[in-house]
Order: sequence, then C-alpha cells, then structure tokens
Amino acid sequence: MTKAIIEVAVENLDDLTNLIKKAQHQSVELEKTLKDIQMFEPKISYPVFEQKQH
Repeated sequence: MTKAIIEVAVENLDDLTNLIKKAQHQSVELEKTLKDIQMFEPKISYPVFEQKQH
C-alpha cells in the first residue's frame, strides 16, 4: 500500500508569530498590573469636622 504525501505551506505564519509575541507582551504587562494591584496601599485621608461654637 502506498502512502500519500501531502505538503502544505502556511502563508501567514508571520501573522501567527506576531500574535504570539503580542500575547506574550500583554501577559507580562498583565502580570505587572496584577502585582501592582496586590501591592496596592491605599492612602486614606479623613475629613476634618468643624465644630460649631455656641
């Protein structure tokens, strides 16, 4: 029995490579943002209440 050999060429492989690079970059940015959220320390200020003098 003979086996058929099929050859294909992906013409837009560069597009896939660019999408992978973009996803990796976004993943790094997201990781940094998530770390910033985890390390977030809120700065809280309390309003000064004025007391009325009678």
